[in-house]
Amino acid sequence: MEDNNKSSNSKILIIALTVLLFALIGYTFYNNNDHKEAIKFLQDEKEQIIGNLTAMEEKYDVAIAENTSLSDSLTMEKEKIALLKDSVQNLKKVNSDVLRRYRNQMATLEKNNERLLDQVDSLMFANNILTEEKDSINSQLEIQTSYNDTLVAQNMELARKVEIGGAINVENVNVTAMKMRSNGKYTETNKAQKTDAIKVEFRLIENEIAEPGDKEAYIVLKNPAGLVINAKGTFEVEDGGEKKYTDQTIVNYSNADLDVVMLVERKGEKYEKGTYPIEVYVEGKMVGSANLELSDSFLGL
Repeated sequence: MEDNNKSSNSKILIIALTVLLFALIGYTFYNNNDHKEAIKFLQDEKEQIIGNLTAMEEKYDVAIAENTSLSDSLTMEKEKIALLKDSVQNLKKVNSDVLRRYRNQMATLEKNNERLLDQVDSLMFANNILTEEKDSINSQLEIQTSYNDTLVAQNMELARKVEIGGAINVENVNVTAMKMRSNGKYTETNKAQKTDAIKVEFRLIENEIAEPGDKEAYIVLKNPAGLVINAKGTFEVEDGGEKKYTDQTIVNYSNADLDVVMLVERKGEKYEKGTYPIEVYVEGKMVGSANLELSDSFLGL
């Protein structure tokens, strides 16, 4: 009887171990399938990012081929896309955190992509309008040859008016002498010896027919003797000559009022008492000026 009980217990144990083994195999198989699906999902997402970046590159290729004034900016943005694409393609280990970081970078590039391509479209639209106007004028000239001189004179006057009307102008050129306090902050002063920096503020005013985009702004700061202070280099003015400048910046003009602030820090000797003329240039054209009056400090301190 005891042998029968032992045999029965052995069979039960064997059955239990068999069931447990199959359960373990099923669990392992299930987890393995889940892992494979997760890996496939991440790999698909990686390929999708690469595909989106490739599509962005192709759009830039088309835009660059238009050879507009934005070609350099477009080329720089395309290089950023290519670098990000290489990083994704060379990714050895794919996980959700890494892909999320690349998606964020791609979103930033897509915003720049949309902005630049909109500007290209605007330029192309403007160029098409100018081309149509030119064709219309040429047609009229061919038909009315007897009025050639009159038409040429009218066209020159129209071009001059368009250039004048499309120019970017500034207002409220303010110049302030600044001294640095012990805490590193600047406060206003009118004393020459206490001046550590000169702040120049001006506003590019709204002009709907001006060409939007990045604009080079220069300030020329001269001492009372008429010499340019802290000259960093030269730039080309509208008459074709070159001029030394004290400081330069690039602003993105979108046909609306735009405030610009530039700070010229003192280098070398302290400023002297007198009148300091400041000229403001945008795209090589002088658009504003002002004078800064600095007086002596008490006992020269």
